[in-house]
Amino acid sequence: MIIYDFEKDQRENKTAFIPSAMQVNHLILARWERESLRKKVEDKFKQKGWFKCERDETGVYYQIAFGAPLSFENWLQLVQAGTVFFDSGMYEGNSRNYSQWRATNSFWESLIVRRYN
Repeated sequence: MIIYDFEKDQRENKTAFIPSAMQVNHLILARWERESLRKKVEDKFKQKGWFKCERDETGVYYQIAFGAPLSFENWLQLVQAGTVFFDSGMYEGNSRNYSQWRATNSFWESLIVRRYN
């Protein structure tokens, strides 16, 4: 779950942009069920690993990189450590609605086991 506590929010002007109905503690913003999340993570990462395609500065693909399979338990540890994080895509100026789990490019680079040009 992602839980928001208004009293723990340290932003000075929080009352200006947090609606009064949400100025509460223990407000559940998002919730995932363990087994459905397990299925999504393992369907994507645990089967035969994962890949990413690399592009040069002109946008042309020049390389494909492969990483080893990642289990749900490993993924959960990465979430707990803050390596993998939830990005709601909710920021000013963004007209696209999306939510996804993310990690830095350097993290994914550290997991690559093979590359092909």
